[in-house]
Amino acid sequence: MGTNTPQPDTRPAQAERVADFLELHPDSASKEIDAACDAGCVSKVLLDMPRMGYGVRKGWRSVTCASGNHTRNVRTYALMHRPTTQPDLFRTA
Repeated sequence: MGTNTPQPDTRPAQAERVADFLELHPDSASKEIDAACDAGCVSKVLLDMPRMGYGVRKGWRSVTCASGNHTRNVRTYALMHRPTTQPDLFRTA
């Protein structure tokens, strides 16, 4: 009987899942992203994505709250581009 050990969930894998979601659902709030992607700490993933080469645009969306009596602004995120691969500048012969 073989045992399947779970693989660690890496930040690049989390960022890929978030990017896939944002591609289909632009201008999503962090709660929506977290519910769909299970990315651990979604705020850390969104913070690290630009360092990994992703283009993430931030925006705002007004939502109703308090049984529709008030509105508040919610931060939204949209994917602008994915990382590009860099050419190998130092090829070995």
